[in-house]
Amino acid sequence: MWPGFCSISSAITLKALHYCAGTCRMGSDADVVLDLRLHLNGIAALRVADASITQRANSSNTNAPSIMIGEKAADMIKQDQGLMQ
Repeated sequence: MWPGFCSISSAITLKALHYCAGTCRMGSDADVVLDLRLHLNGIAALRVADASITQRANSSNTNAPSIMIGEKAADMIKQDQGLMQ
């Protein structure tokens, strides 16, 4: 394995390994990794804000979706801290 790559089956191509998406299930049931406000299940004050929360990998670079996810996470943190309505 190379640093920065997901540990997925070797049957998947290197290109698919480069864009890790859909690895953190999000929702409101008991089997999810993240809740709807990006909190990691079972660990207080920790959020996941990257391409792993998307349902599936897009066909292009994940930079723009990751930036959007980060901006939304920043807004959620500000709301939780009472800094934003």
